[in-house]
Amino acid sequence: MNHRLRSPCALALIWVLLFGLPLTERAEQKSAPRPTDAQQELFDALRRRAFDAFYNLDYETAQKLFQQIVEELPDHPAGYLYLATQVWVGELNRTRRLQTSIYSNPSFYSRTGETVDPQVDQQFREYIQKAIEKAKARLAQNEGDVEARYFLGAAYAVLASYEATVARQFMAALKHARRAVSEHRKVIKQQPNFVDAYLTIGAYDYIVGSLPLWVKLLAALGGIRGNKERGIKELQQAAERGKYVSDDARVVLIAIYAREKQYEKALELVRYLRDRYPRNYYFPIEEAHLLVEVGRKREGFAAFEAMLQNERFQEVGDLIRFQYAQLLAEQGYRIAALHYYRQVTEMPTASPQLVTLAHLRIGQLLDLLGRRQEAISEYQLVLDRENVFDSHRQAERYLRRPYTGNE
Repeated sequence: MNHRLRSPCALALIWVLLFGLPLTERAEQKSAPRPTDAQQELFDALRRRAFDAFYNLDYETAQKLFQQIVEELPDHPAGYLYLATQVWVGELNRTRRLQTSIYSNPSFYSRTGETVDPQVDQQFREYIQKAIEKAKARLAQNEGDVEARYFLGAAYAVLASYEATVARQFMAALKHARRAVSEHRKVIKQQPNFVDAYLTIGAYDYIVGSLPLWVKLLAALGGIRGNKERGIKELQQAAERGKYVSDDARVVLIAIYAREKQYEKALELVRYLRDRYPRNYYFPIEEAHLLVEVGRKREGFAAFEAMLQNERFQEVGDLIRFQYAQLLAEQGYRIAALHYYRQVTEMPTASPQLVTLAHLRIGQLLDLLGRRQEAISEYQLVLDRENVFDSHRQAERYLRRPYTGNE
């Protein structure tokens, strides 16, 4: 039942979390009309305030400030791109998909179809299409506009992110991701010190470089090449020298360091971001998991208990309990894990998706404890609810034969 970040396919989703979207001051003079000094100063102030709210999960405030950017710079892709990002990440938060462990679970990649809120989908696609159109319009005026090319790549990156994490359309996500990397490589070729572009490029290089050898060879035949060590260095450049994407690069590096078992490096970054954005639940959850990875179980468990008592995190109490239960189960504390999974199912405000998955996990744990009839009841509850990833298929499988933990 270990669903922490382990497989390369998981990282293909992690790198698209929270792409940086800068309004750079480094565009060539012959580009489309640039903001005035006053506009630039206002934009920088709005962006800082907006992304402070965004990273602290205050999406309402962030949206208002992003909309103000659109009003101040209506012909620039930045505001529309930020609005699209806010819709995308807000939906991930609502559906409890901000945690990276979701994307290392093979069930996430199952071909079961996905119901996307049509209003969310329409709003996201309208904003992202506007961003793409604005960037392309600038490139039509001047193909050498490095800023416009950066934004075009960033827009395709966010579109890939949405397709993968919300719509779960993985082939579409791959197509858009390759377009994003292609555009950002052109940016670096044109302007080598544009280190913000290394966020996309570095993540791509790491992911492709992490593939099994036989897959890597097949990918090379299609022109897809990467290098794991180079990717990490590129991401480190973005984290250390990026004007706007440094924190975004740190998020990606946390996942990569954890996968590479460089837990202390991951902990350092997590704690930095935890202190910088105290209202964001993502970072303390990751910290708790990492503490257990480095052998400090009591501290990791205590961190989860502290989160459950923290008023700032009450709205995501279902996710915290689910993650805590998952960690306890991974460490062999099955009875304690059952307790917290059951709390998720009993919460009136819990995410329906997490409730379904909690019933599935309860059934699996009961099977491992030899309580077969109780496990059967849980699997039947899963089948009575809306399918989440491949939860119905798993429940049907374990109704036929008990879960053994070896799957």
